[in-house]
Amino acid sequence: MPTRNAYIAITAIFLVIFGFQLASLFEPKWVQFKGPEPYHTEANYGLFQKCSTLTGDCRRFPQKSWGDCDHDKSSFGEKSGRWVNLCLEWRVAAGVAVASSIVGLWVFALLGTVLYTGDRWLANGWKYVLGPVGIFAGLQIVAMGLIAHTTQNSAMFAYHHYGPSFIFTNVSWGLAAVLAVGVALFARYGTQGSIALE
Repeated sequence: MPTRNAYIAITAIFLVIFGFQLASLFEPKWVQFKGPEPYHTEANYGLFQKCSTLTGDCRRFPQKSWGDCDHDKSSFGEKSGRWVNLCLEWRVAAGVAVASSIVGLWVFALLGTVLYTGDRWLANGWKYVLGPVGIFAGLQIVAMGLIAHTTQNSAMFAYHHYGPSFIFTNVSWGLAAVLAVGVALFARYGTQGSIALE
């Protein structure tokens, strides 16, 4: 049975994991383009906006009025068999990422409930935490997969590369998966008994 101290450690670890997820959500650097020297231009695409050094500002992304949805065709041509719907996939990825952050808050609520209730919750609370942590990681995998599919197949992102936010979400879901496995193993094979904080 996980102890109270173990749940405090789990909460602290998940706080770091959730921080990576929030950074990926709000930092507009999922996909980047950097122009060749000496003309240093940079365009950063986030889940909700595009920022460019060329214009010096940020705007909502993707937007049909700016022609973003005109790049739905595959960069490999219609005969390649590859399909992409940039605007739809990007918006779904953004929505799924937001849903993941909501599930992350749900995980914190469950951990708080376990920490501030009796021994019964300490003994079995991990069973209720594992599912939401898995959903949290799974939703991020879906968002990451949609952005990766769009980036690899849309003509808009030729010569672009993944940015820090894409890396952050991969770190977040990877650590969440490791945490879930660790909690399951600890609950099954860890030290028995409950240790209350002084």
